[in-house]
Amino acid sequence: MPEPNDSPAILPDFCTGARIFRVLAVCEAVAIILALGSSESADVWRLIFLLSVYLLWIGVCSAAALCLIRRWAYGLSTRQVMILSYVSLLGITFVITEAALLAGPYTGFWVLLVEASPMAFVLRSLGICGVVAALALRYFWLRAAWQARAETEARARLEALQARIEPHFLFNTLNSAAALTATRPQAAETALEDLAALLRARLAHETAEQVTLAEEMTLVAAYVRIEQLRLGARLSFITDIDTAAEQARLPALTIQPLVENAIGHGVARRAEGGRVQLIARCTRQTLTVTVINPIAGQLERVPGHRQAISNIRDRLGLAYGSQASLEFSHDACSFIVTLVVPQPESNDMT
Repeated sequence: MPEPNDSPAILPDFCTGARIFRVLAVCEAVAIILALGSSESADVWRLIFLLSVYLLWIGVCSAAALCLIRRWAYGLSTRQVMILSYVSLLGITFVITEAALLAGPYTGFWVLLVEASPMAFVLRSLGICGVVAALALRYFWLRAAWQARAETEARARLEALQARIEPHFLFNTLNSAAALTATRPQAAETALEDLAALLRARLAHETAEQVTLAEEMTLVAAYVRIEQLRLGARLSFITDIDTAAEQARLPALTIQPLVENAIGHGVARRAEGGRVQLIARCTRQTLTVTVINPIAGQLERVPGHRQAISNIRDRLGLAYGSQASLEFSHDACSFIVTLVVPQPESNDMT
């Protein structure tokens, strides 16, 4: 599997409250299991309390150490990050265990030594920490490597989608321009200018994982103008985008395939044509884009109707996890696709 781009990125971000809470929950569960499994069950609640305090201190300090390593260990190799993390976890466990032993006569931690000598307690704590830390770091490495591979596959799928769309644009535009050259030379020139603008935008998108909605709409507008040369008055395209949504960010080449589906599988297959409507709204945390097109009656579905939706949904899942979504629905007259993309909290949106 490929290595992550940044070695510290192998470690999850333990600086977040959610991950710290998970660490505390795991520590508490282990404390309860150890207390219930102890042969000294006369005061099990006291034992649970002391083990909880002991393990929670180890958990919090370990999370803090991994947080600092992730933030400041740039320049180290993957092996060095793993070794540094492993030694840090063992060191934290040793220090807190020794502190618990020293404080035992004054705080009641001597209860933990009922079944073992101080040396045995230290060695057992280090042994448990060593096994758990090794398993956890191995899991982190495998998870980061899988994510790196998934991102590589997502970029490959995006490039394949771009390669598939490119001949489609070229064929339609050049064919339409050729047909208009004799009768409407100005329209033919405009079509070629749109093609040039479209290709420039496409090349820019290939080097940018994310773009603003305004930049993505440049690609959409060029595509719609090309299709209007072919469909004429049969195609109506209406947008309703608020100001905040224009600067919202989303993966490149996300909206254009949805509009292509709406035109190709909706409007173009109706003798009377129809209207495609795009609505975009943005709050401080979420961009919502809705694309609505008419349903082409009971005609047989064209292959590929779901391909763009499936491709985009996979890319959203890789980039945002469960925070993003792409859903579709329909009624008697319309097919509706709703795209939801989370936005960074630092964005100045209303």
